[in-house]
Parts: sequence; C-alpha cells; structure tokens
Amino acid sequence: MSSGNIDIQSRFINALRTQPSHHKAEPRPPKAFLCPYCGHHGRVFRNAEQLLDHARTEHNTEFEGLASPQARAKLVQDAKKLDQFAEASANDGSTRLSSPDIAALSLDPAKERQASPQSGKKRRADFEFHARKEKVPSNVEVADPDYSRDIPFKTKTEKTRSRPHDIRLYNPKHGNKGVTAPHRSATEHSSGWSGDIDTNQTQMGSPNKQPRSNKLQPSHTQSRQPGLIELQRYDPRFPGLLLQPDSRPISQEQLASEVKSIYAGLTMVETKCIHVDRVQATAPQENKQLAPDHWQALIALHRTLLHEHHDFFLASQHPSASPALRRLAAKYTMPARMWKHGIHSFLELLRQRLPASLDYMLAFIYLSYQMMALLYETVPAFEDTWIECLGDLGRYRMAIEDEDIRDRETWASVARSWYSKAADKNPTVGRLYHHLAILARPNALQQMYYYGRSLTSVETFPSARESIMTLLGPVLNPDQIAYSNPSLVDTSFITIHAHIFTRNITERYKTAQADFLNHLDNHIGRVTAKWKEQGVYVAVANSAGWFDYGVEANTLRLVFELRAKQRRRLRLTEEQVQAELGQTQNGKPSITDHEIPSAIKALSMDKLFCEAVRLTNKTLSLVLRRIGDKNVLPHVHVLISFLATLASIEYVADVIDQAPWVDLVPFLNTLLKSEIQQDQSHGLVTLLAKPVFPVGVEKTGDRDELPLPEDYLIRGLIWSEEYFPEKWFEIENDEEERYLELASTAKRRAERVLRLGHQLSSFNRWLSYEKDTHTFSVVQA
Repeated sequence: MSSGNIDIQSRFINALRTQPSHHKAEPRPPKAFLCPYCGHHGRVFRNAEQLLDHARTEHNTEFEGLASPQARAKLVQDAKKLDQFAEASANDGSTRLSSPDIAALSLDPAKERQASPQSGKKRRADFEFHARKEKVPSNVEVADPDYSRDIPFKTKTEKTRSRPHDIRLYNPKHGNKGVTAPHRSATEHSSGWSGDIDTNQTQMGSPNKQPRSNKLQPSHTQSRQPGLIELQRYDPRFPGLLLQPDSRPISQEQLASEVKSIYAGLTMVETKCIHVDRVQATAPQENKQLAPDHWQALIALHRTLLHEHHDFFLASQHPSASPALRRLAAKYTMPARMWKHGIHSFLELLRQRLPASLDYMLAFIYLSYQMMALLYETVPAFEDTWIECLGDLGRYRMAIEDEDIRDRETWASVARSWYSKAADKNPTVGRLYHHLAILARPNALQQMYYYGRSLTSVETFPSARESIMTLLGPVLNPDQIAYSNPSLVDTSFITIHAHIFTRNITERYKTAQADFLNHLDNHIGRVTAKWKEQGVYVAVANSAGWFDYGVEANTLRLVFELRAKQRRRLRLTEEQVQAELGQTQNGKPSITDHEIPSAIKALSMDKLFCEAVRLTNKTLSLVLRRIGDKNVLPHVHVLISFLATLASIEYVADVIDQAPWVDLVPFLNTLLKSEIQQDQSHGLVTLLAKPVFPVGVEKTGDRDELPLPEDYLIRGLIWSEEYFPEKWFEIENDEEERYLELASTAKRRAERVLRLGHQLSSFNRWLSYEKDTHTFSVVQA
C-alpha cells in the first residue's frame, strides 16, 4: 500500500475517533413516549395509546396480579422515573451538541468573515471562491449513489472534503423523532389511562414548573382558524396524511457557501482532467494502448467533473440566489469550461484511440448526453448552450456508427433536430448551419445550401471555408467518386460553385454550367413540388457567390455591416454611440459611406463576382420562363427579395442592372391576371398599395400575414436582416406547421412577389407599373 493511501486512511480513522456521537445525548422531542421497560430506551411511540398497547402485549409480566387502576399507576410512575433520567442526561450534553452558526457564512475569506452586503455586487475573482468548507444542507444537493463524486483521483497533498456535522436527513428540532412518514400528529386520549400518561410526561418535561393536576383542564383560549395553506396541506379523505411537508428556506449566505465549496472541488477535478487529457494526447504512439481499468478511471474522473458542474449550476441558479450569484456561471464561462474540459477533450482523446476505445467512447457519449439533457431541463439560463452540446454529442455518436445504418440515421436525425432548434433560437449564427451541412450528407445540394448560409450569415463561420472543400474537392478531381447516385443537375451545380470558389474558371466550368442550364428545366418538371425547397437551396447558394463565400473583405458584406451598424446606433443614446465609436475594430475590415462608390465600381470589374452574378441571372431567367408553375415561386420570391434589397441601397443598385427584367415582366403580369380573376381590380389596387410586410401584423396576429416557409430558410442571412421587419418572426407558426404548403400559402406567396415587383417599379429604373391597365413593363434605358 502506498504512503499516500496510508496517510488518507490514518486521517480517516482519526476523524472517526474524534467525531462527536449524534445519538448519545440527543434530546427527546415533545409528545414522544418512551417505554420504561425496553432496554437502552430504544422504543419510542407517537402517542400514549401506542405505549399502552405495547406495554399490555410485550411486558404483561410487569402487571401480573394488578388491577387496571393499579397497573396504570405503576406505568405512570415508571415513565416518570425514566423521563427524569432522560432530562438529566440531555442537560449534561446540551452545550456539547450545540449546532453551528450557519448564518455566519459569507462570501468573504474566513479570516475576514462579516455579514454579506445587500448591494449584490460581485467581489474580485481572487476572493470569489476559496477552500471548500462544510456543505450547507439545502435542496440543491444531488445524491446519486451510482455516480459518487468521491473517486480516488486525489494526490497526497490534497485535502479531503469535510462532511456536515449532522448527516441525518431528519433534524429533531423540526419535528417528532418517532415519525417515520409525513403524517399528521394527532394525539387522541382514548381512555383515562392514556390521559394520565400524557399529562405526567408533559409535566416531567418542565421540572421547574408547578405540578398540575392529572385531570385534563379545558382550554379557555380560542383556537386559530386554519388558513388556506394549512387547508391545502390536508385532505379530509386521508386525515392522518400530510400532503406536503414544510419547505426549509435557504439563505443567501448558505447558497454562497455552497457555491464556493462546490467551485473549490470543481477546480481541483478540472485541473486533474486537463492534466490527464494533455498527457494522454501527447503520449508516444507506442504507449497509446490503455488498460480497461485505466479507461474506466478516466471516465470516472470526467464523470465527476460533470457532476460537479451540475451541482454548481443548480446552486448558482437556485431560485433564491441573488443576481450576483446567478451571474457567476457566465462570468467564469462555466458552460464552455464544462464542454471543453469535461467532454470535448476526452471525446477527442477517445476518437484518436479508435477502434480500441469504441466501447468506452459509446459509454461516455451516453453519459454526457444524459447530463446535458438534465441541464437542459433544470438550468434554462444556458439553454442555447445545452442544445448545441446535445447536437454535438449526437453528431459524435453518428460519426462512430459503422455497423448499423439505421442507428447512424437515427443519431443523425437527433443531432439535426438539436441544431435546427439552436438555429431557430439564434438564426444569425453561421456555425450552426455549418454543423447542419455536415449532417446533410449525401445530399449535395442541401450541403451546398447550408455551407452558403453559414458563410453569408450575420455571424459567419470561417471554418466553413475549409469544410466546404470536402464537398467541392471531389468534383474538381474526376478520378474521385463524390456522391452516391448523384443527379446530373446537382453534380453540375456543385461543379460550377467549386470553380468559382477556387477562382479557377476553365473549360470544365463552362461545360458544367451548360449542362446545368440545359437540364434544369426538365429537372424542375420531373421533381415537381420538391423544387419548392430545392429552388430556395439554389437561390441561397447562388447569392453566396455574390459575397465571395464569406470573405470578410467582400464589398457587399462591408456595406450591409455598415448599414446594420447605422440602424443599431439609431436605438442608442449619444453616450453609447460615442463608446461604440471609441472601440477598436480589432483589425476587422470596414468601409465608410464615401468609399462605397469606388468599392462597388471595383467589385463590378471583378471576374469571379461577374461569374457569380451571371450564374444567378441565367438561373433566374430560365425559372421565370416557367410561367404559371407554382413550384418555382419560392425561388423567384427569394431572388426578387434579394434584388429589391440591393436596389434600395445607393450605388449598390448598379450591380443588378443585368438582372433578367425582360423575363420577370411576363411572369408578374401572369400573376396579376390571376389575382384580377379572383379578387377583381379593386382588390388588386388594395393589394399593391400595401407595403411588402404590413405594419402592425405582429400585434394583430393576422393569420393571412404569417411568415412563408422560405422565410425561415433565408432567415439570418446578412442581406435578409434588412429585408425582414424586426419583429416579423415573433408571429411565427408552430414548428410543425412552418413548412406546410397550404392553399393559402401559395396565395400569400404570389401576393408577396407582386408587392416586391411593385416596390421595384417604384424606383422607375428597371420596371414600371401602369395603374390603368394593371400591367408591368420594362423601363427602356
């Protein structure tokens, strides 16, 4: 046995020898009846009736030859002697068993402990947490016998945690000792015998008081009427059952002490996890085989860290916690630390040791998934983080599944649902769409859509430019088989974007573009309604080329970022604007208003930008020729909204001069004729007089003006932030009804396209609208 273990064992033995005993001099609660004939005073009864029944059955020899009054007197006399002895014993040990002053706990160090200030301000980080003290009993404790935090991963110099002084679940100060279940205490005197015992034991509990008569005296004080809360605690159908016991409140000092003690243990385990993961990750290749007990020990160590984090979140986010205490988790980035040191580092270590570590990796994924699901239910303050972590764990589980394709698809669906939920809560975060792109395999078109969305979101994910090469790289190399059973249209479409992305315009690019445009019309007619969604994918991917696939210095991106900053400043005070102007840009590219004209002119001459614009215009032109086809309306809607947004920006409008306006006019006129047949001309005038998004819809909740299915597919893009009203998605449909294609959906989509066309005609630059004839026409240059 090592010296460290001997030292720990000796300290544990000394602690057992020196700890006070809790049962020797424990005072007897009032209304508890002891049997004077049982050894060691171990029998306690709830009422006198139980004591009498016990004496008659168990100690009948004590009353042989005695009449009932004589037996009663003997029992009363023996009970009196027993209570006098118990009272004397309790008084001897009262000072020794006094409870600690829990109210003296504070966030300050032990040497300078004072009452907590009421301001709620956080102290410096050096004094925020210190050595772990005794835990204060509270309802934030989580006891899990299967996953104990007491694991043998402590060095010789580490201090063991001290345990509470009184480990009993029941405190004799709060109720009767003999009660084993939450029942009502109802002592009934069923006979004179029990009444005498009750009265005498009550007298013996107060030896300094004057003795009273054995006869029960009637009470002259009027009993208080029970309140509403007390009435709810009892059910007349079950008179002996307490429906809900009293809850014990916890003070701010107790919560602060609990958080400090948890954090001290958490940092100790976290340091150990960081060290172990770093050592194993840098181990030589020949030493990477670990024994099963070593893997189990590593899992137990990281499991302990997860449990410590869980305890910390429950304590710091307790309903009774102060705002300062609630902010501690965000201040110390606890969710990110939990994921990085408790889960991700170890998962990467397990992944590097595959396939030998497969079973252990599966066990740890399931363990982590259960913990994250628990935090998702119990700590809603960091709900967005838990959702994304659950998606990451589902993606890990999908990636290591090679045997059962059904399990792989199941976990891919699980991860996709979590990421979609996270993206719905944070639509401007491009990282989430990058994760969805990985899960979209082998659907190449959907992958291209999610990568494009990730790179053109308000918060781009630069790593997506590296990941997208797993999609684009194979099509650039004819020797590699990129996809299983790909369609010619999808393959040629991905090939076109691969050449634009890599800035490699060759003959193969032109061939792929010709194949795509030649077969697109037949493809739309063949897939029919499926192209409603596919058309949006094509439109978003094509628009991503205008922004150079997420390059930060792209002129269009800089213009939209400038306009977003200007809109945000309109809601700020003068002091906040000055503070924002004083902040550095950290080397991030930016543009000013007077630089826009020259920058747009330079962009218009860029060869790759011109190719992206040409691809978008040719695709839209071909789609617009399918007049009367409702399946192409989503694609048309997305691109017309994109063009209308660009048209509203001075100088930027020059880049859409080459749009297929000639093909757009007959498409819009056909929609106008359809509306005239349905609603007559006066209804058409009212329709076009409305703005694209009617004002006040979010307040009225008009079902006819809900977001369209494609609105959710372009939500969060940097240009769509200027297209949609600020509160447009606050009146959103139920998640299950968003993508339903109802009859009203097609009508609302057609009306939206007409209003966008009317908005474009207001510039009198590309289109014009004749109110008398209700027709659109092209403005001649």
